[in-house]
Amino acid sequence: MTTAVETETRTVELVGDCTAGSCLEFAVKLHKAVEDRKYQRGASIMDMPETLLDWRAEHRTARKRADRAERLGHRFAVVDFSVHAQDIHDINTSLPERQGRPMSDGYRKKAERSRLPDYPCSRHRTITYGTIQGRDTLRSYLTLHRSGELALVSMILGHGDWLRDDVMYALVQGVIADQAGTGGILYYNRHDSGTEGLVYFKEKLGFREANVEWVL
Repeated sequence: MTTAVETETRTVELVGDCTAGSCLEFAVKLHKAVEDRKYQRGASIMDMPETLLDWRAEHRTARKRADRAERLGHRFAVVDFSVHAQDIHDINTSLPERQGRPMSDGYRKKAERSRLPDYPCSRHRTITYGTIQGRDTLRSYLTLHRSGELALVSMILGHGDWLRDDVMYALVQGVIADQAGTGGILYYNRHDSGTEGLVYFKEKLGFREANVEWVL
């Protein structure tokens, strides 16, 4: 007789020890976006490693692919989306479909990007990352919302012509390097969302399926 394995449940605090009103405001706004049950069951999460070296030691495939992207000339950076509007549009329109679904109109239309505000707290802020090729060409991008113990991957996309260079592995490795040692979890939508290829990508990076409970 096979015994069913109970899915892990993690409690994630969105405010933590912060007392500033801006931190609470940021956490409440993010909580409203993720309080739906669909964002709490079967989530894809990773415990934030203490160091990048710890993560690299445990994830050989992801490490090798990230290193390959760097050898091919792609470098990770914290980026300002407001100066990469054309690059982001090129990325968004580089493939007609993603994960078996057509790209929505919101992705196909070019949009100007605003600079992010200067957040007073490093634990309650939005950060935008990317991989750069050449002098300053964005080939992949990711938006991260950090709120207490939660580091939420909100948008992540790579240029279709450069996915073969493993830019997405370099992108996520860079995020882990930037956030390592801060505690909490990295959260990446539902674990079973998208194609088998996306699930493979997540698991090679170290994401696993779990349930989460948000606490303000």
